[in-house]
Amino acid sequence: MPSKRRKFIKAASVAGISGLAGCTNNILGGSASGSTGYAVDPVRFIVPFGPGGGVDRSTRQIQSYFEENLGVKIKPEYKSGAGTQIGTQAVLNAKPDVGTIGAASIPAFNFTMIVGGAKYSLDDFAWIGNLLRDPGLIRKHREDDRFDNIQEVVKYAKENPGELKVSTSGPYNQNVLGLALLEKVTGAKFNIVPYDGGSASRGALVKEEVDLVHANVFNSLGTSDSTEVLAVHAKENEWSKLTDDAPTFSDALGFDQSKVPPTAPQVRYAWFTQAKAAEDYPDRIKALRSAFKDAIQSEEYVQSLKEKNPPIDSQVYYKNAEKTGAMNKEKHSQLKDYISLMEDAVNK
Repeated sequence: MPSKRRKFIKAASVAGISGLAGCTNNILGGSASGSTGYAVDPVRFIVPFGPGGGVDRSTRQIQSYFEENLGVKIKPEYKSGAGTQIGTQAVLNAKPDVGTIGAASIPAFNFTMIVGGAKYSLDDFAWIGNLLRDPGLIRKHREDDRFDNIQEVVKYAKENPGELKVSTSGPYNQNVLGLALLEKVTGAKFNIVPYDGGSASRGALVKEEVDLVHANVFNSLGTSDSTEVLAVHAKENEWSKLTDDAPTFSDALGFDQSKVPPTAPQVRYAWFTQAKAAEDYPDRIKALRSAFKDAIQSEEYVQSLKEKNPPIDSQVYYKNAEKTGAMNKEKHSQLKDYISLMEDAVNK
């Protein structure tokens, strides 16, 4: 492995995120022979991050509805480190009874397999479903009067290559990918600064340690009082009320969206368990998937998101297990093609 790659991987860090707590009663029994029901209570929920942040909020928001539909308690366990490998591996190492599930923040989940030396592969996972999508964006500090829009940022970054510090939540993630693709299509050159997780990278802008942050719509809402959005990675901005009515990057900068695919800097949260355990206990994985779907599609859950300040029901992006697996397999393949581009962007 080239020394630059080793340096890059060594720098890889984890976004601080996640959470869950317990709730209700219990379900029917079950066995590896496939008898009906669900016999595990509580279900362990492994979060491959520390507490706090995007995964934490999303799971807390859906938790009571999922527990109500599944009929068992959820026991959270935070296992951060190694680019999500520690937590993910904990799910795979658990008792094979579909009594342990986990959250995957995609594409961090993929990068740990592509470049992080993970000992598992996509075939080791059985997907429960996809919960949320979170489009990428760039924010500046509200008191920074140097730039009124993304056009002025790009112009400055072309004329003064490497001067603008842009924080990201690590060296291998959607934030770096979004910036690397923007550099390629615009000719701008940023000073990309990987931080130890999403909270740290967003906090760096709030404290004005950096000039900009590349983050995502929902995971950066906590900084909206002191920062503002300049542009969004999307086909069209469906989140205008949450993003200062910012334009899309392609509209503002006049490039073909295929040059910077809007889904490339996007985050998705999906839940999973062990593939082998799911195969041995088909009724249990069916129960998990059914409870997941019913929770996300419940009127009560959606209404609870609408009642947030600001409303965040636009984060809902349910995909069933089959579609989640297909989307992730396609994403995994695409990400492999971006590795060198990302490394060059960070190490230039």
